[in-house]
Amino acid sequence: MFDTIVFDLDGTILNTLADIRNAVNYTLCCYGLKTASEDDIRHYVGSGLKNAIKSALADKGGLSLAEKETEKALLILISYYSKNAANLTEPYKGIESLLMKLVSRGIKVCVLTNKDESIAKALVMTFFPSVRFSFVRGKRPSSALKPDRALTLEVLSNIESKAERTIIVGDSDVDYMTALNAGAYPIIVSYGYKSEAELRKIGVKKTIKSVAELEKEIEKVAKVML
Repeated sequence: MFDTIVFDLDGTILNTLADIRNAVNYTLCCYGLKTASEDDIRHYVGSGLKNAIKSALADKGGLSLAEKETEKALLILISYYSKNAANLTEPYKGIESLLMKLVSRGIKVCVLTNKDESIAKALVMTFFPSVRFSFVRGKRPSSALKPDRALTLEVLSNIESKAERTIIVGDSDVDYMTALNAGAYPIIVSYGYKSEAELRKIGVKKTIKSVAELEKEIEKVAKVML
C-alpha cells in the first residue's frame, strides 16, 4: 500500500522554465555570451542550478571554468533568480487540486528537488499556500543531489515512511533514477521538460501526458479514490 508521494518541483508541479531561462541568460550576458533558448534550458536543468549554469557556459561560450569561477557564476545566477523566481512561473493546470485531494485522503505529500532549498520553499509557499506538504527538501550546501538514494531516504525518515510505500513523480531521467535507486515506485510525466522520446530512451515504459492522466494513474497505483 502506498501512503507517500514525493513530487519533483520543476517540470512536475511548477512550470519554472521561463524564469530559469531569464536567470541563466542574465548570467550569460554578464560573461558577454549569447543567450539560451527555451529548448537549451530544458537540456540544462534537472541536476541543480550549479550544473545548469556550467552547462550553459560550456554550451554558449565553450567555457570550462575552475570551481572557484563556477561558484562565482552561480552566485550571479542565484542572486538574480532568487529575486525573480516567481515572475513567470505557474503551476501546471489541475496540479494544486490534485495535491489537495491527496492530502485530504491521508497521503503524505512531499517535494524533493535539486533546486536550492530556500528558493524551492519560497516557490511552494507562493504557489501552493493551501497545500499541507509533509516535507519540502531542496539542495543544501554540500548535500547530496538526486538521484542519490540517501536524499530520498532522508525525506522518508523525516516523515516516518518507507520507500516501498512511496511513489516518486517527476519529469526526467534524474527522477526516474531517484525512484529506482531508493526502491520507490516511479511515475514519470512527459508534460514537463523532457520529451516522451527522451524518456523512452532511458527506459521509461509509460509516460504521463497531463495532470488529469497523472491523477488517474495515481488512483490506479495507490488504490485511492480522488
